[in-house]
Amino acid sequence: MKKRIPSKTSNFASLIEENAFYVDKTQFITKLELISDKFLFFLRPRRFGKSLLLSMLEYYYGIQHEDRFENLFGEYFIGKSENTTSLKNSYYTLTFNFSAIETDKIDNIRTSFIKSLMNGINQFKLDYDLLTNVELDQIASENTATGVLHQFFAKLKQRGFTGKIYLLIDEYDHFTNELFSFNPDHFKEIVSRNGWVRKFYEVVKIYMGEGLIDRFFATGVTPVTLDSMTSGFNVAANISLEENFHQMSGFTEAEVRAMIENTIYEPKQFDVDKVVNQMRLWYNGSRFSPKSEIKLYNPQMVVSFLSKFSEKFEFPDSMADINVTSDYKKISNILRFLSKEDSDEIISTVIEEEKISELLTVQFNFELPFTRVEAISLLYFNGLLTIENAELGIYNFVIPNYVIKQMY
Repeated sequence: MKKRIPSKTSNFASLIEENAFYVDKTQFITKLELISDKFLFFLRPRRFGKSLLLSMLEYYYGIQHEDRFENLFGEYFIGKSENTTSLKNSYYTLTFNFSAIETDKIDNIRTSFIKSLMNGINQFKLDYDLLTNVELDQIASENTATGVLHQFFAKLKQRGFTGKIYLLIDEYDHFTNELFSFNPDHFKEIVSRNGWVRKFYEVVKIYMGEGLIDRFFATGVTPVTLDSMTSGFNVAANISLEENFHQMSGFTEAEVRAMIENTIYEPKQFDVDKVVNQMRLWYNGSRFSPKSEIKLYNPQMVVSFLSKFSEKFEFPDSMADINVTSDYKKISNILRFLSKEDSDEIISTVIEEEKISELLTVQFNFELPFTRVEAISLLYFNGLLTIENAELGIYNFVIPNYVIKQMY
């Protein structure tokens, strides 16, 4: 039976229950459990499948989903009895989503951040019924992020809570990346030694130390915020450049072919090779580990294209997803911190030579000047450049595909 082309939902259960094709990333559950680090950051560009990955982890580990395990995971790698791990459905999951935090007004950021925390805590209450409405009100009455988190864990401890929490944070840096683009001074203020964002993660670290938070997985785009708070939150590992996790989000060409063949393909309707050859030029090309030979397709670009193509089995007038191409503004936002001369040099080199060589900054220090190195690194983390290869610490970066080339 054919599957449906997946919608752009980031909810794993919805995708499976609507009989949509799911590119099986469940084998990475085993890989994540095999490494010694339990507190992890995973960075990828926007629209690369990070939220769906996080949702998949929530349904696998959450005790509230145990009775749905076979329906959700039965046909995938981790659902086979020989692959299922002992940690299946063994955690109380607490999920914070920071992608909707308002950044248009400085005064709203902290309030919006607290609102996102309370959304996660309210869902925790619905999932496990471990808090009363009175206790929720007491938590919500706190006017700082650290106060909210302290109150939440205090209420659990008062109840004699002995479970283990898996803390999942989606787009941990979305609002700070936005802030970094248009108000770098305020960005530095909130993530500095005494900044409230940094203090929030210091509280998370406290409850990791107490054993209440047993695992932590956060997605994001850049390490800018991560490195700003490193000394206050030095318990987590950044696995973004690791070869073992290179394909944890994004589609390989084999996965794209499988999606086509299992959703829209009918004999004599179209030539799969011809379609894939075009898709490769437009959507493939991302490499996030210098040790991996495999290039990855942008998932949203693939799904958007196949949705259009499936209507009449004709190539659409525009091969680029407008939601992705609107990211061209990020190029100017990143380069505006440089002199016009340096900015123009990067653009001309990228376009004319189709390659640019530089170090990769994974540790941003805002006490030092923002240079060409930092700019090119941020273009990479935002998916606007990608790794061709690396030697002796020097990376050769290239434009991944036609869609990104159009942005330049």
